[in-house]
Amino acid sequence: IGMMDAERGGVHVVLFLAVLIGGQWLVLALASLAWLVRPRAADGFSLVQSLIGRIARQLAGGNSNAWWSRLVATDSTGRPALCWRIARTAQAAGISFNLGIIAALGGLVLVRHVGFFWETTTEVAMHELLETTCEWLAVPWSAWWPQAVPDAAVIEASRWLPGREAAPGPGAWWRFLLAATVVWGLLPRALLWIMAWRGEKQSLTAMDFQARHHRMLWRELTGAGRSESDDRPLDGVLVLDVGGTGIDPEALRPFLLQRLRVHPAGWHPVSVLDAGAEEVAAAALAKAPAGVVFLSEGWALSPARMTALHAKVRKAAGPGVPLRFLVFNSGPEGRPLPPVEEEKREWERFTDSLGDPDLEVVGYHEDPS
Repeated sequence: IGMMDAERGGVHVVLFLAVLIGGQWLVLALASLAWLVRPRAADGFSLVQSLIGRIARQLAGGNSNAWWSRLVATDSTGRPALCWRIARTAQAAGISFNLGIIAALGGLVLVRHVGFFWETTTEVAMHELLETTCEWLAVPWSAWWPQAVPDAAVIEASRWLPGREAAPGPGAWWRFLLAATVVWGLLPRALLWIMAWRGEKQSLTAMDFQARHHRMLWRELTGAGRSESDDRPLDGVLVLDVGGTGIDPEALRPFLLQRLRVHPAGWHPVSVLDAGAEEVAAAALAKAPAGVVFLSEGWALSPARMTALHAKVRKAAGPGVPLRFLVFNSGPEGRPLPPVEEEKREWERFTDSLGDPDLEVVGYHEDPS
């Protein structure tokens, strides 16, 4: 409707093709160029990412932008799915835009006496350019719908000259513009939407949602975060000394009471619980409503061994019971020492890989206060 010139009583076909059709292809060309140079110009698009991130955070309730930073990180497996979703949303908007053009053009032709015109200050150049453009754009349908191809006579007859009250309205023009919108506007958008939908589906299918960054993203979205202690006081935990570290229970008791806010109701050295020990573990867990604390030295992480131990204890304890890995290193005279940072990170990766929402890893601190 914006292309309708009320004074001349018609639609300017050159502006229609240049703005409504050509404008879309210009946007697609710029988007394709941005995609091709994205490795070199990644920082140049940070403003666009920030704008999208701000909108997404507002829709998510205004939470911290840490989850967005994790999601758009270069090494994030969720980034391709996000990019495909943004592309699909953009193409859906393009499809709606073209459907709006078709509806507006059809409405003008059906309910109004509308003409089509073009104008120029040159005698020949614009006429030849418009004729060539129409022939090229009409290639997909010219063979089976010749009525939708303006010929030289129609183009010349629709040229607007000063003094005319209204532009003529041959049917070839509205058929041509309608077909051009469908073929060069709507159809490419629909194909790109399907491509983006398939790309998003494949990206999501390739994700197992069990990696550490998935758990971190989930914590950010839910606002849970990684916590080393519960908000409410806990009491009565079963302490399992994995592998018999020889740590002095009294040396760890202040940390358990003050930092984890739990009371060790039972203390047992274990390796990996076997079938015969499950009943003993279940009986001990009945006296430890606050959960289980695994004691393990930072350097002694054995994923297979700890996975088996976690599975057996979780089976005996049941879902929802808090489990904690307390990581430390043994010092002189059975005194605990803090683990090094790399050891704690390895334990965190392992803990996240287990996919247990009620399992956390805690690093020992010499000063629990």
